[in-house]
Amino acid sequence: MKNIVAFSGSTRVGSFHTRILRSLQQLSPADVTVTLFDLSAVPFYNEDLEGEHLPDAVKALRHAVEAADGAIFAAPEYNFSYSALTKNTIDWLTRPKGAGALRDKKVALICVTPGPSGGKNISKALSDLLPFFGNTIVATVTSPGIADKVASDGDVIADPAIRDALAELLEAFG
Repeated sequence: MKNIVAFSGSTRVGSFHTRILRSLQQLSPADVTVTLFDLSAVPFYNEDLEGEHLPDAVKALRHAVEAADGAIFAAPEYNFSYSALTKNTIDWLTRPKGAGALRDKKVALICVTPGPSGGKNISKALSDLLPFFGNTIVATVTSPGIADKVASDGDVIADPAIRDALAELLEAFG
C-alpha cells in the first residue's frame, strides 16, 4: 500500500487545487491512499522555532511526510511564482538542512490556473527547486482554464483529460 500526503498551496475556500486534491482518492489505484494535510495551523518558517520550540503543527507536518511514500504539491501560481504557503511548506520540510522530512521523497505536482498560463511557470520553478532536496518528480499535471474543468457542484473533476492525467499522476507513485 502506498501512502501519499498531499498539500494545497491555497487557503481560498473555493480553491481549485484543494478541490482537485479532495477528488484524488476516488481516482487512486486500490493500493494508493491520498491524505490531504491541512496546513492552516503551520506558522511561517522561523529558525527560532526549531528544536525544543517546534510547534505541534510542524511536528505533525514532518511526521506525515516521514510516514508517507511520497508527496503531492498542488501549487497555485501567484504572480508567476509559487504561493507563500507552498514555499513555507517546503521550508519546514527541508530543515534541518540535508536531513528534512521531504529529503529523497517522490513528488508530484499539480499546477493549474484559471488563466492561459496553465501553471507552467510554477511547475518549472518547483521542478528546478525540489531536485535540490533529493526529490524525484514523478509526474506533473498542468492546465489552463481550470474553472471550466472542475465541476461547480463539488470536488469532482469534470474534464476527462484532467481526470486521466491525475490518475496517471497517482500511478506514477507505484
